[in-house]
Amino acid sequence: MTDSMNLINAQVTFLEPRLVLVHIPNELFSFFTQPFLRILFDHDHSEDTSKITWTDRHAFLNLSITPVGCSLICSKELVEKYLTPLTEQFDNLLGKTKAKSAGIETSHDEYVAIQVDGQGLDAGQRVLELTGPLAMAGISIFFITTYFSDYILVPVKARHTVVTTLQQRGFVFSAEAEAYVSQLSPILQHNRNLSSPFHERPQTASSSGSDGRPPSSPMPSTPPAKDIPELQIRTFTKLMKNKIEPAVDPNLRLVNCAGNRDHDEASTRQLKEDLIQVLLASNSPRPTTHKTVGLTDDTDFSAKFLSMTLSSEPISILMEERLLTQLGSTLLGTKGEEDVLVPIVLDLRALGWTATGIVGGVAGRLSQGAASFQLEEGDNEPVEISFLSSAKAGSVIVRAKQLGRALRALELGMEEVKGRK
Repeated sequence: MTDSMNLINAQVTFLEPRLVLVHIPNELFSFFTQPFLRILFDHDHSEDTSKITWTDRHAFLNLSITPVGCSLICSKELVEKYLTPLTEQFDNLLGKTKAKSAGIETSHDEYVAIQVDGQGLDAGQRVLELTGPLAMAGISIFFITTYFSDYILVPVKARHTVVTTLQQRGFVFSAEAEAYVSQLSPILQHNRNLSSPFHERPQTASSSGSDGRPPSSPMPSTPPAKDIPELQIRTFTKLMKNKIEPAVDPNLRLVNCAGNRDHDEASTRQLKEDLIQVLLASNSPRPTTHKTVGLTDDTDFSAKFLSMTLSSEPISILMEERLLTQLGSTLLGTKGEEDVLVPIVLDLRALGWTATGIVGGVAGRLSQGAASFQLEEGDNEPVEISFLSSAKAGSVIVRAKQLGRALRALELGMEEVKGRK
């Protein structure tokens, strides 16, 4: 049975496309602006996409700009069509070794996105409870929190292991919901007239091996952590070993917004035009402390931190508060001072593509540490945590007023590792 009330209302859905992750250094962003715009807005992806509004063309896509670099997560087909020709030009001009040293990287593994929906769920605890077991199974994951849903990215080859892990957490496949749900879910409780609600989802060609059987993940070279405390210790040991420290820029003040479910053609077109201006203005990303002469926050549309996610849900955009004047007119979202967010950024470029446990370990420490500080300080307001995993960075997103408590929790994790030496 599910061992947490946080997951009873959760629905877990595997999305179809096979995804790849691409990392591009910020200083090379200008070379890739046009391919990015074509991936986002062109309607020549297939014969039928011209009839579909641009926000609804992707089963899953995330484009993020962070201080660590630009990250694109989308279908392998789009990367091969729009980005690969350009990266091959870099290879030809610089040689593959120099091109790689320039920082342009594409994941070798293909990934599948898992959409997690559910009302009344605590985001930080949900991250921990869903990603912790996967990390302890030795699965490398990426986690993205959006306005409406959460998304977990796992290697395609690990899909069968993920399904097994979900079943061990009390999840079964519901044909009615077309998703994995808790055995205690109201959906199943309401549908007990079925002969058996505990159906195994049929394997499809995209999720099976060439022999029709589910692909299995190779055994990790290091035995996985046996529990969450050990996962936390391993996570912070790995961060310290690679000299990775949480970075905070007080000038990066973010807001989380989304498109309207009942969007109209005019607002969708306006958002497209506004986003194009922002991306073109971000052609030459600058350090967040640098100000260009003649530009103010009202006229500088370049993004230092921006993440947009396109899926079956309305578009979700995590952006700097100052960009509301450019992008906010057509978007939903509470935009008051109490809703301002701050990213705590971990530069993970030194860890490669297969680092496991980072999201779960950090989530566990934040959840545990923030709770202890809450008791110490007599503050009854829980720390709200969300995550943005991009190709080579992990960003923990917290409310600005709760930043100090979150940083103390992370520092506690580092100190605990130092105390074990």
